[in-house]
Amino acid sequence: MNKRSFITVLISVVLALSFILATGCTNKNEPSSAEITTTEIAETTEPEAENTTAFELTTAVPEESTTEITEEETTDVIPSTVEEIVAYFNESANKIKPNAKKVVKNFEKRIANEEKYVIPESLDGVAKSMSKTFMKDDTDPIYYETREDIRNEFIVPNQDYVSKLKAEYVKEATCKDNGNEYEIYLKLKDQKNPTAGVGVGAVCDVIEGFEVSEKSSIVKKFTTEYYNCEIKATVDKETGNIIHIVYKTPVLLEMTVDMFGTHDVAVGFTFVKDYSVTY
Repeated sequence: MNKRSFITVLISVVLALSFILATGCTNKNEPSSAEITTTEIAETTEPEAENTTAFELTTAVPEESTTEITEEETTDVIPSTVEEIVAYFNESANKIKPNAKKVVKNFEKRIANEEKYVIPESLDGVAKSMSKTFMKDDTDPIYYETREDIRNEFIVPNQDYVSKLKAEYVKEATCKDNGNEYEIYLKLKDQKNPTAGVGVGAVCDVIEGFEVSEKSSIVKKFTTEYYNCEIKATVDKETGNIIHIVYKTPVLLEMTVDMFGTHDVAVGFTFVKDYSVTY
């Protein structure tokens, strides 16, 4: 599911929730068969065995590594400061769209952050059930094998770049030498209402308010807050090419909906996208 599809799904969820809020069709005294516990969501959204280590990248440096940095590399030392790591990441990430022969989205997980929900208690079970129904994971690989598909579907969609991240938006950055590869970890600062090309929106897919309002006139107020966003990239040291990258983007969506009255709704989701890149 790309960002455009998710926005359509989001509007469907908002419409359905608004209708339920307006009609009060849930019986508070009877347990809903649609109720889902936090444990159940964790079980249904946990990556399959081969994917469970997506955010557990190796950080140990081989004690007796004799790997030497070649003249072809852009630096003769491991990037260490936030500024150096961000610059190196940007350079590597922006090679993907012009140079990659194939990008594979190995999987995408969509996890409902129930603690972020602001929904009447009587509708809690229904809301969680709807989130699970609409927010299905991509478990089968998706292949982008043309220049157009890679440009328009990969992070950041419909742009010629993958990252314009600036160090001022980064909370934590590390670069580990794993012999033939660097493992880069970036944790971004929290940001409200990021826009494409700025802050979180310069390196991650983000939802902007105008995109929602264009699709639904009933949404009178829409805000986003992206928090604890993380990126982990594996870079081939010899070429400087990213060969594997994972994005984890939690987001809180808050809406005021005008449908049979005015209703305030808040929902939280975490998206985990795992990609492999070949050149």
